[in-house]
Amino acid sequence: MPGWQDRLRGRFRGSKATPETVFSGLRSMALSIELSDLDLPPSEPWSGALVAMMEIGLKNGIASFVAIADGSVSMYTSTGGGVIGAGEHAAVRAAADRFRRVAADVRDQLVSTMDFPLPTPGEVRFQVRTSDGGYTAAAAEAALRSGRHPLTELYASGQDLITEIRLASPP
Repeated sequence: MPGWQDRLRGRFRGSKATPETVFSGLRSMALSIELSDLDLPPSEPWSGALVAMMEIGLKNGIASFVAIADGSVSMYTSTGGGVIGAGEHAAVRAAADRFRRVAADVRDQLVSTMDFPLPTPGEVRFQVRTSDGGYTAAAAEAALRSGRHPLTELYASGQDLITEIRLASPP
């Protein structure tokens, strides 16, 4: 059976879908994945969230950064483009593991959901899936940057993930 990352890559290969359709499809796949669908390394203890996603509402679209417990890491935008497979790089995978751990640690700051709404411009929305359900929370990016918001540590670990994805991705 193909791994989650292979299914993700193959789903839209050769597709004539619009960037918005591809974005929605990738986002939906990540947020609805089941633990049993993941190929988790048996030698590594599983910790943190099954899926942790940070979505940034921009003036002209949305950028989503997702870390999955099997080591898959992706970034994609609603206007087209992205990176799939960034978790193959050790530094990206380490940042993703930390992001998932912090997401699980702040779960009490999140609201239970299975709808996973999109962020509005200027807003950062966190989407988290654990073995016991889905969670979400949003905050103004300016408040998160100030360092005084309860989700600042989650935002900072998400920013670290973004940095590692950028460093590992060819220009």
